[in-house]
Amino acid sequence: MSGSEKLLRGFMFGCNIVVWLIGVGLFALGLYIFLEGKDYSALMDASLFSVAVVIIVVGFFIALVGFLGCCGAVKKSSCMLLLYTIFLLFIIVLQLTTAALAFVFRATAIDKVRESVLESLESYGGTKTEEEVYTKALDLAQENLKCCGMNSNTDYANATIAVYWAAAGNSSDTPDSCCLTNTAGCGKSQSDATADSKTVHVTGCLVTLEDFIKDNMQAVGIAAIVFVVVEIFNMAFSFLLWKKYK
Repeated sequence: MSGSEKLLRGFMFGCNIVVWLIGVGLFALGLYIFLEGKDYSALMDASLFSVAVVIIVVGFFIALVGFLGCCGAVKKSSCMLLLYTIFLLFIIVLQLTTAALAFVFRATAIDKVRESVLESLESYGGTKTEEEVYTKALDLAQENLKCCGMNSNTDYANATIAVYWAAAGNSSDTPDSCCLTNTAGCGKSQSDATADSKTVHVTGCLVTLEDFIKDNMQAVGIAAIVFVVVEIFNMAFSFLLWKKYK
């Protein structure tokens, strides 16, 4: 075995360990986005979940291809190396698509969240099935994301925003899900600007949800581009070894 061949195999094996870790990392990130966003599906745009599913699929295939590349380098199999190169090219295209989707749908998803949070606030406390879905989603968001209303806790004092809540005579209160510790009646008289921030969250959920989308979509887009550069080098190593072994 020549020195150049040993060097190529060593580089390829090392790079494929990195590729495998990249795949596992992307799979975990996609799963996190999907599971974390699921509870707030009434407040989120469907495109966020589409991107999450693409990330999960891409991550799985990257991990699989990384394993295939390691085996091809160790076994000196020209067939496995050729398959690896083809699969890697396919994955690079998928990753570039994922990166584009992440950047394109980020603005769309944020706009949709803004509309959905406002609609949820308007429907909060309603008794129809759809209104109850929005109420539950907003309660979960307020409790888990530590926020209240759309822009702040004072949204519940606005009868043109919190329509059902105000109609029920609750405009001076916030829901108990806005409280730092959710107990019955803890949101009583907490819907004005002088609310005790040690009792209720005063930051709006819109900002929190927007940050969640921005942070995750930006991470996906940047990671996909960086990974593509690594994988292009890996594909070049694989092609050179394939030419040696064919």
